[in-house]
Amino acid sequence: MSAVQTTPRSPLPLLLGLATLLLLASGVAYYFVQARAGGRAHGMPLDALYGLALDADGAVAGDATALGRFQERQKQLEEAAARDPAAPFANDARFARLMKNASAVLHARSSLADAGSAAHDTSTLVPKLLAEAGALAASLPPANAAQTAGVLERFEARAQRLQLDVAALTQGAADPGQAAQHIAESTDYLGQVISAFAGGTSAIALPKVTAADSAKHLKALDAIYQDLSAAVKRAVSAAPALPAAQTAARAIVADARDLASASASAAATPAAAGITRYLPLLLLGGGLAFLLAALVGALRMHRTVERQRQTADVQRKETDRNQQAILRLLDELSSLADGDLTVQATVTEDITGAIADSINYAVDALRGLVTTINGSAIQLDSATRQTQSLSQHLAKASGAQAKQIASAGESAASMAASVEEVSGNAERASDVARHSVEVAHKGGDAVRRTIDGMNTIRETIQETSKRIKRLGESSQEIGNIVELINDIAEQTNILALNASIQSSMAGEAGRGFAVVADEVQRLAERAAAATKQIEVLVRTIQTDTNEAVVSMERSTTDVVGGALLAENAGAALEEIEQVSNQIASLVQNISSSARQQTGAAQNIARSMQSLKEISAQTNETTNATSSAIAKLAELSAGLRRSAAGFRLPGSAGERGAAAAPPGKPAAAPAATPPPPGAPRRGAEAAAASPKVRSALGGS
Repeated sequence: MSAVQTTPRSPLPLLLGLATLLLLASGVAYYFVQARAGGRAHGMPLDALYGLALDADGAVAGDATALGRFQERQKQLEEAAARDPAAPFANDARFARLMKNASAVLHARSSLADAGSAAHDTSTLVPKLLAEAGALAASLPPANAAQTAGVLERFEARAQRLQLDVAALTQGAADPGQAAQHIAESTDYLGQVISAFAGGTSAIALPKVTAADSAKHLKALDAIYQDLSAAVKRAVSAAPALPAAQTAARAIVADARDLASASASAAATPAAAGITRYLPLLLLGGGLAFLLAALVGALRMHRTVERQRQTADVQRKETDRNQQAILRLLDELSSLADGDLTVQATVTEDITGAIADSINYAVDALRGLVTTINGSAIQLDSATRQTQSLSQHLAKASGAQAKQIASAGESAASMAASVEEVSGNAERASDVARHSVEVAHKGGDAVRRTIDGMNTIRETIQETSKRIKRLGESSQEIGNIVELINDIAEQTNILALNASIQSSMAGEAGRGFAVVADEVQRLAERAAAATKQIEVLVRTIQTDTNEAVVSMERSTTDVVGGALLAENAGAALEEIEQVSNQIASLVQNISSSARQQTGAAQNIARSMQSLKEISAQTNETTNATSSAIAKLAELSAGLRRSAAGFRLPGSAGERGAAAAPPGKPAAAPAATPPPPGAPRRGAEAAAASPKVRSALGGS
């Protein structure tokens, strides 16, 4: 049997494999050196640093999402410092201060969350409160509109002021003590108004709500007020912890900007130092790889020498062209990192053409953005200056208005006092008029009673006159009877005389009869004498009776005249009583009008007081607005300074970055440092260009 002949294996694949491994090892070593040097230079995760600065404002505003991201960013930075304690940033005092301020913000996390939710709830509840108050005012009876209008206007002003004070307190734009005092006053006033409408104990005089529709709105208003009061209490409770957290957040933004700028400026030097330190190892690996590659090339030269001869010239020209394009692009873009937006990369058909076109597009967009920022900053600065001037003018006008309202309030109070005095005088005049009516009425009653008494007297006199006349007639009859008796006495005397004559003629026989005749004669004489006396008395009685009748007739005439006078006096007193009643009615109307004017003057005085307080609140709000506008002007100036570092086509002056001291980044060019992976700036780009040129030239 013949032995099987084997073809010896070619060493070419083995040599190619070894060369490949050596090249990979060199690349890995180079990458490791660069990565380690870059890690030493940059050290910290810049995205975490930027995120911490960006989320600081949201965190102090109480945003739960921003607080979560803020805590995660702090944790990433702490882990980065723990992984590499020797990194420059880990030993930087600014980084330590940054971590301390971040811990301070997170320490106040619950207070920040409470303040943020309280501010959000307040801004949501105040419009609802005002809408419900408007519905309540619309449902009140028209009679109560004048009394409640001023109070409801002040209620609306206090509610809006409460919203502004809570926002200022939670944002750190006002003094915490003063803002808390204003919040307490506004909340207390809102509660007093609602309590007054409900009929509770309150210093504000308002009619109690009784209608069903109004009571429904009042119940809804009270429910909103309770929620608003709870939100305000949360804001006030969280307020003491806010200033420190807000100060820490502002310091975080400043330290983050400084750390990022310092890290970007120092990025190139450590990497170059690391490459230099490991350069022998890299050269050794590269040399071995080159020797192996040369050996492989020698073994394969007999197969490819003809093909290489044909393509060598083409490849050399292509390589030179690419090198020139890359160097040209680097030269053109070297000043872009310093904010020079006048750069225009040359677009060619080389491999850098697409890159240059994209860079030109980005630079054009950046020019438009910076131009817009500059224009907006200028407009914002002009607008803020005008607004600040207007707000200052408004503050002066508000102060003058407050003084005028105070003067008008004093005048209204004086007028109210005068009207109240007039009302008191009118009431007293009304009392006097009522008393005069009573006196006139009593006088009329007295006159009427007098007239009745005179009528009674007249009737009595007339009756007495009749009786006296009858008495005169009776005395006349008595006189007639007395004459008859006198005649009888004369005849009896004559008869007694005749009897005496006859008895004397009879002698002794007639002596006894003579005695009787004498006695009869004496009786007749006595009767005649008595009748004469009676006659005298009767005549006297008749004379007196006649005089009494005449006097009675005169008295009757006088009584009738007095009755007529009394009737006239009664009529006059009735007229006086009617006039007094009219005067009393007029005085009563004057008194009622004076009382109404007193109430109106008091309402005017209360309205002027409300206007005075509203004007004072407007003045304070205007001053706060002026302060906020001043801060906005500062922010506008900062925005202009930030945009001033960019150089635009047609702009004059040096670049903003060129004015910075050596070794320090410019403060004006940008508000935040460039993100990771952005083009290198300034000295870094200048330092990198010679290396790139040498690398491209020696390849």
